Amino acid sequence: MEQSTGDLIRRLSRLELQQAILQRSNKRLRLMTGALMLLCGALITMGQTNSAVPETLQAQQFVLRDSGGKVRGAMGMTSDGAVGLDFKDAKGHTRVTLDLAANGTPGLDFFDQDGKLRTTLALGPAGEPGLGLYGSDGHLRTSLDVPAARTPGLAFYHQDGKPAWGAP
Repeated sequence: MEQSTGDLIRRLSRLELQQAILQRSNKRLRLMTGALMLLCGALITMGQTNSAVPETLQAQQFVLRDSGGKVRGAMGMTSDGAVGLDFKDAKGHTRVTLDLAANGTPGLDFFDQDGKLRTTLALGPAGEPGLGLYGSDGHLRTSLDVPAARTPGLAFYHQDGKPAWGAP
């Protein structure tokens, strides 16, 4: 009977060990099943959200800022109905503007490193093109345009902004 009792104890020990292994395996299986179900639920939820790019984004003004929060560009409307696009350098000086006036005339302006207007390219109300070059003091120095009579004109100005020479 001793041998039977010893065999029985060994068998019980082995069964207890196998049960402990099965319990650990069962616990891992439950954790993995739960994680898999959570992942599947998240994927289903994500699949139901609308990830399409919106067709329209509306605002009266858009502002572009650098990583430090400084305004580097803007697009917007003014109270008189003009629409404009502004680009600024790292110092905050406006360098380029593109605008459409309330009356529909477009213009492109370039500014120097101090924010002073240096070049203007624009169309007048009747579509007549014009180019203006400005000195560092802000006075118009050279202009090239095609006025309503459709005769091209070229003009040069003194440093004080008064006409120096022009043709025709």
